[in-house]
Amino acid sequence: MSGVRGAYVAGVKTVRKAADKTGLLTRLERSDSPRAKHLRTLFSIHDAPEMARMDLAWWSYPAMRRVEEFLADRPGARIFEYGAGASTAWLAKRAGQVDSVEHDAQWVEFVRELLGDTPGVKLHAVPATPATPETVIRSERTGHTDLDFADYVGTIDRIGGTFDLIVVDGRARVDAFRRALDHLAEDGVVVFDNIKRKRYWDVLSAMPGVRIELLKGGTPTLPYPTTTGLIWRE
Repeated sequence: MSGVRGAYVAGVKTVRKAADKTGLLTRLERSDSPRAKHLRTLFSIHDAPEMARMDLAWWSYPAMRRVEEFLADRPGARIFEYGAGASTAWLAKRAGQVDSVEHDAQWVEFVRELLGDTPGVKLHAVPATPATPETVIRSERTGHTDLDFADYVGTIDRIGGTFDLIVVDGRARVDAFRRALDHLAEDGVVVFDNIKRKRYWDVLSAMPGVRIELLKGGTPTLPYPTTTGLIWRE
């Protein structure tokens, strides 16, 4: 976590204590106002259990609405997810089966506890390995560039079959997306979070044979908008 981001998160946690004592958090959460509900989420940054309790995925609100509409027409949908967390719990409430892969084994255990006895979810812990000169699948995230994510990206191959919806919100996202297309159902969709980051957008915007819908808007726990992309094969 960067210094600025770390300072922001620490500041939010300090303010949250005061807001909780005054009952502000409860009032915001019970409000019917979308603005008030969003303000409530600002006190829960990096708090997956609270995100799950409030039934939120960490995507833009417009993307959440579109995905919910998509899944409502597909009861029992089969989902694969790169990157586990609050979205895993959100998806499990709206689908028949969710397979989620995560590179951080400790985080997997945290998410497993978060999910409790939620049915239809399988979590797969697939750590990265040290990179070698032959490594072709890497993450560009700081601190992860010297790791090999081939096994992580290939988890979807080992599970096999096609998926109605595939979420790309973990490591090595461009490679994960390319692999996702091999397993996407004919009318399926890929949810690609933070799609406008340069290292993603430069590749995806030039990729043939896909249609991208950009859904920018407010995002739970964040004081600024983000963009989540929905991607279909043409």
